[in-house]
Amino acid sequence: MLKTLLFFACLVQSAVTQETTCPPIVPGVGCSVCGDGKSVTAPDEIFAFPGAPSVACGALEGVGATGIIPQPECGFLPGIITVCECAPCAAEEPNAPIAPEASPVSDPPVVPPTDAPVVP
Repeated sequence: MLKTLLFFACLVQSAVTQETTCPPIVPGVGCSVCGDGKSVTAPDEIFAFPGAPSVACGALEGVGATGIIPQPECGFLPGIITVCECAPCAAEEPNAPIAPEASPVSDPPVVPPTDAPVVP
């Protein structure tokens, strides 16, 4: 099974950059190949498993996050992908709502009354 999954990981072509935040994971199906709260810091390193095709660590992380690697299989990967240099990452914080600011309200100008009628 792992051999097949790694084969699919080889097919994934994506640009991977080192991030300080954890990569997004598809809820319910995706997983972190490094373990919760960790991400790959060496995406260009090659992970090789006996009897399976070699795969770049960044691609492996991508297929884990999208759910191509089943969640039960992800459980044992952190212990064997040491070449990928997994490290703690910060969860992306959602955008905080911006509190509305009160607009300054000024009183209308006070105009002294004029005698009526006004003749120009």
